[in-house]
Amino acid sequence: MSKVFFVGYFFFVASTIAFIVAILTPFWIIKANPDYRGIFEVCQKNGSRPDIRTCSYILTYSDDAFVKANRLDYAIACASLSIAASSLSILLLIVAGLHMSLKHKVDSNKFLRLRLVELLIAGTLLIDCLTIVVWVVMLAKNLDANNVITRNQIGWSLWLAVSSTGGFLIALVLFAVHRIDLGAFFGGRKTTYNESRE
Repeated sequence: MSKVFFVGYFFFVASTIAFIVAILTPFWIIKANPDYRGIFEVCQKNGSRPDIRTCSYILTYSDDAFVKANRLDYAIACASLSIAASSLSILLLIVAGLHMSLKHKVDSNKFLRLRLVELLIAGTLLIDCLTIVVWVVMLAKNLDANNVITRNQIGWSLWLAVSSTGGFLIALVLFAVHRIDLGAFFGGRKTTYNESRE
């Protein structure tokens, strides 16, 4: 098994952890009303003590006026896409582990190994697209009246999500290089050259 796959796997694991941490924290957009907006929760500062915040989840239904005002369609869509992306990335970690366990059985599992890498490539591409949609929609829907958002209003969770998208992209490229390398390895094993002597 090539070292390219292990480097891609490292980027995939690091990006999965980074994206899960990003979606579980409420520091995506830092503005007023709500003070902090995340994927799953919105928070507002306590008036008397600004270091304490009150958070509410937007995926669960609530009669609270604050939750109703912030439970918008795009927020529910972003939360759903985030759940899909993180679940798929965890499933693909299992697929990558299965691919690594088949590395010693070269000839008997050639077809399976090639299909597992192709599944990793397709799944990583889908995860990359989902993560891009999540943070682009979060940015686009939180612009002010002049269609502007400043760097001070973008929290570290959103930057972490953007960097995880880059990590998934690097993993995608490395998995594709590994697939090319694996195809050449299996193709080279069966190639026989017949030279005619005249």
